[in-house]
Amino acid sequence: MRIWIANHYAVPPRLGGITRHYELGEEWAKEEGAEVTLWLSSFNHSRRQFVDQASKGEKEPVKGFRLRWLWSFPHRRNDIRRMLNMISFAFLFFIAGLFRTRPNVIIASSPHLLTPFSGWLLSRIKGCPFVLEVRDLWPDTLINMGGLKRSWMIKALTWLESFLYRQADKIVVLTGYQRRFIVDKKIDPSKVTLIPNGILRDSWKSCEEKRSAARRRMGVASNQFVALYAGAHGPANALEYVVRAGKELPQDCVIVLIGDGPEKKKLQRICEQENIEQVFFLDPVTKEEIYDFIDAADCGIISLANNEIFRGARPNKLFDYLFVGKPILTTVDGEVRQILEESRTGIFCGAEDPRGIAEGILLLRDLPAVERKAIQERGLQYVDQFGDRQKLAHQFYEDLCFSPVSMNMRRRWRKHRRIMDRGGS
Repeated sequence: MRIWIANHYAVPPRLGGITRHYELGEEWAKEEGAEVTLWLSSFNHSRRQFVDQASKGEKEPVKGFRLRWLWSFPHRRNDIRRMLNMISFAFLFFIAGLFRTRPNVIIASSPHLLTPFSGWLLSRIKGCPFVLEVRDLWPDTLINMGGLKRSWMIKALTWLESFLYRQADKIVVLTGYQRRFIVDKKIDPSKVTLIPNGILRDSWKSCEEKRSAARRRMGVASNQFVALYAGAHGPANALEYVVRAGKELPQDCVIVLIGDGPEKKKLQRICEQENIEQVFFLDPVTKEEIYDFIDAADCGIISLANNEIFRGARPNKLFDYLFVGKPILTTVDGEVRQILEESRTGIFCGAEDPRGIAEGILLLRDLPAVERKAIQERGLQYVDQFGDRQKLAHQFYEDLCFSPVSMNMRRRWRKHRRIMDRGGS
């Protein structure tokens, strides 16, 4: 089966960012014998710079799995240039896709809706099924965060969102909240499938040498308790409350933030102006390195703004922290809190509450060694049950092959099976 995956923000593991689609494509090529093409941007969103040739690596890292890098307009902030960045990627994906061999299915991922729209157009031209993957609920997230105020743009994006939900042959979501949100819009529940984020279990092993090197790069003492936040530094992450929690911590506790984003300089200014010495900032690291930094920390932080739209979020780092075996502190009163409390792997410390965050860090610092070991074991059990990327990739693939739900998808699927059986293109 030939599969196209389009995600504007996808990256290989050697870069920091969203590796979900790289890992899915690699797994489908290796284990299912599929021919997978991943369309991704040569402008790295998190680092705000173009990816050099060395970082891109091979065009075909695994037999049957190809990377198609597309140029997109560079940007530094959330301004007109970022909009041009989205438009240019979606446009070039559409143009490049026109001249490629027809796939059997096209999967296009949000958050922004222009890439999925291009994916839908190509699916109709190529005569193949279209799968919409919803990673973020646009435009609702933008509206709730105050980033979208022009009524005409809200109406246009809301219409496009509804259009894509209706036209998609299959919708894949990452959280239960997203599924309920979409079904509430009168979308057939049988065409909405939950495939959460996950972890490749054999992708990392703890190494004391790498752990020590990571602590040195953090600049922390060997006896200090490290609470680590790894991820985007944007308005949605509400990190000003995390850094201000540093004022409430004793000398033996520090907060380390790894990553980049539009709020990073503001956060650094807060620390300078308020003389917060217990907070350290590091530049983004690769997916391959981040596990060593998590291993070098003592607990992980998941922070999002106190907004209804984020109650259903399930950030990538949830499974990263659980995989490495760290207790988790979250400010998200929703699906993340529910998972942590049911799996007994972390605590909720209150939303947008610096003192509550500091108290939560101290609570985790004082956990007995036997309880920390138990949390590590429970975290791995949860990953095995709900976050094993290989199992999730197989589930996704089986769903593509054997569970097309709409009549249009069934007809197109039968047509493509006949073409494949004849050996046609």
